[in-house]
Amino acid sequence: MLQRNYLLAFLIFCSVSSAAQSLDSSLISQLTPDQIAMAREVYSENITIDKETENLPLANESLVNIKTIEDSNKISGKKFGYDFFSSMPTSLTAVGDLPLPNDYKISLRDQLRVILSGSRDAIFDLNVKLDGTILFPELGSMFVVGQSFEDVKEKISDLINQAYIGVNVDVSIQNLSAKKITIVGAVKTPGTYLVNPFTTITAALAYSGGISDIGSLRDIKLIRNNKEIHSFDLYELLIKGDRKNDITIEAGDTILINSASQFVEITGAVKRPAIYEVLNDEKFDDIVQFALGFEPLANKSNISASFLDLDAGLIVTKNIDNLNQTLSNVLSVNIFSYKNEESSNIKVEGAIEEPGFYKLANFENLEDLISNLEFVDVYPWLGVLEQFDENKLITSIVLFNLNDPSTYSSIQLLPNSRVFFADINERSFNVGDLAKKMIKDYELKINYQGLTYSFPVYGKYYVKSFVDLLGLDMSDVDAEATYISPLDSFITTEDYKTMQFVAKKYHIVSFRSRANELITVNISGAVEFPGIYSLDVNSTVEDLYRIAGGFKNYAYLDGIIFIRDDIKRTQIRSIEQSRRSLDNALLTSIQSGNDVGDINLIRTLSDTPIDTDNLGRLSGDFTPNSRAARNTTLLTGDRIIVPKNPNSINVLGEVLNPTAFVYSDNLSVNSAIKQAGGFQEYADKRRVYVIKADGSIKKIPRNVFSGTIDLDPGDTVVVPRKIIINARGLQALIPVTRVLSDIAFSASALESLANN
Repeated sequence: MLQRNYLLAFLIFCSVSSAAQSLDSSLISQLTPDQIAMAREVYSENITIDKETENLPLANESLVNIKTIEDSNKISGKKFGYDFFSSMPTSLTAVGDLPLPNDYKISLRDQLRVILSGSRDAIFDLNVKLDGTILFPELGSMFVVGQSFEDVKEKISDLINQAYIGVNVDVSIQNLSAKKITIVGAVKTPGTYLVNPFTTITAALAYSGGISDIGSLRDIKLIRNNKEIHSFDLYELLIKGDRKNDITIEAGDTILINSASQFVEITGAVKRPAIYEVLNDEKFDDIVQFALGFEPLANKSNISASFLDLDAGLIVTKNIDNLNQTLSNVLSVNIFSYKNEESSNIKVEGAIEEPGFYKLANFENLEDLISNLEFVDVYPWLGVLEQFDENKLITSIVLFNLNDPSTYSSIQLLPNSRVFFADINERSFNVGDLAKKMIKDYELKINYQGLTYSFPVYGKYYVKSFVDLLGLDMSDVDAEATYISPLDSFITTEDYKTMQFVAKKYHIVSFRSRANELITVNISGAVEFPGIYSLDVNSTVEDLYRIAGGFKNYAYLDGIIFIRDDIKRTQIRSIEQSRRSLDNALLTSIQSGNDVGDINLIRTLSDTPIDTDNLGRLSGDFTPNSRAARNTTLLTGDRIIVPKNPNSINVLGEVLNPTAFVYSDNLSVNSAIKQAGGFQEYADKRRVYVIKADGSIKKIPRNVFSGTIDLDPGDTVVVPRKIIINARGLQALIPVTRVLSDIAFSASALESLANN
């Protein structure tokens, strides 16, 4: 490295001296072969060197020891990552036993070896000249600089195959030249360097002595052909071990290091305290991850940060309880341990007269603390206590109700506890995410004349208290309200003024106007809270989904079954009427001696029982947030069945083996019928159809071999029987027999899906 610096100084002197118009041969004789190679790259003039000097090998690998350059803006502590370059190999020669990639770009002074065999045996060592060409004896020049090794091999092979017959060609690279690159910006020694041909961005920076303390490790720019083509974040390598963006450089590349925009020091209970460079959108959580996370005894609720107040021109310190906050204008972060002196304090915030820290030793429990507080417009139905048990390493969240002493009378306080009381008007809680989730679960929803009000509540409460708080006009509202507790499957209707409950998750109180009535619907299957629900008369299927708490992870949403009593009654009347028509016509025809035809089929259709529980389906796409789910208004008696994910296909009707079998991708109707044994003799091949999982019917045009229908899990393929009725007067009964057959198949398909 010392010789390199002397050489650079020497070359700089030569380049600025008016007398140094060329390099004197006596000076050249004092340089090493390595220095001569560098001089030829840095100095623009051709240098005449004798053959003996020209053929000496380049310098061997060496280690560069980098001295620290002081940064006048440096804050106390150690900046992370800048010592990465303190000891890195800076060899100019490529390691000879490494495989050469085909996309390697040919450079000046590379040496190619071409071996001919077959009808002509010869070996040629071809040097890449300064004009970028190689000279092949007898065949002429070829331009190769900047082209990939693979392309050059192909060009040489084509040239030789055109000139000679029966010659085999082998092309390899005998010697690789160093690459000339430029490194500028906030590095310790900017300049132009000869580097190893396989050098990556990080390895190249070692030639310049590394990045200075003011330089950015997060935005290293690679410029090629005067265009920025790549930006590299060194933290990806240093912190995540990911070096996919640490690409190999090429001759002529420029690496630019800009100054870092912001440094933040993190100290205290983290695993790797240091000064880290941060980007504009990074947050407190990011710098904690840079520091390898919290120490086991880190107090995650006691984090302080020093901010630069640009308006006041001051540095202020604040407590941080949200790691998602950005690091804008932050100078330092300190993570306190549970062993510091403040661990004996309790932080009380919110709607109290004197928010702040209270000594733990002064209070026996939460009840004692509450009795010593003065509240201001406090929301009494829910307060929050967040604690951490240092011995058991357990975080706990306690909800309590100021109107119900049983919810807080026996709660012991732990060091570093945090208590929050909400304002009665705002009803917002400045607590952690887990506490917010718990508060959300205990919200009491009050449905009143098409509007929904939500109140977080815990412990005992009167419904009338919330009616009074809202100031609802109850003059045209029925005094009897409906209370629903989904977890308990409990529903009651009584006077709201006497309603008192202990808060449950997802509980609901619904009021109805005298002009309206509640409807009662049923939802079952793969939902969180199946059961019977009383809903507003204008409720939709989507409303029912929301009240039922959502779906299980194994729910088959594409096959949701909607059963309506009106449709069921219509289908039952159709079945009864069809059976009467068949029986009367059959009896009349037999008495008159007519040849009826397939009499056994007619009797079977007339006598086969159909389970009415599987009738009444309203077909359609009732997946969550679908148009049908949002727009279909529920009626009393409606049933929603959410089946489990099916993995089978049913084949019913005139096949040799009506059955269900495991679904497979790309299954066609034809292959499904084949798996069921194929058609029986009287199968009506022209009327084959598919009952989809959503209840819709897809008919096969003409026959099963024309047209395509994609089968999905839960679908049912139906092969009806060909109805043969000989008597002319009974031909009109064919549609009647088909009605009975189709209803029976629909009921069977619904039963298979619902009982999956």
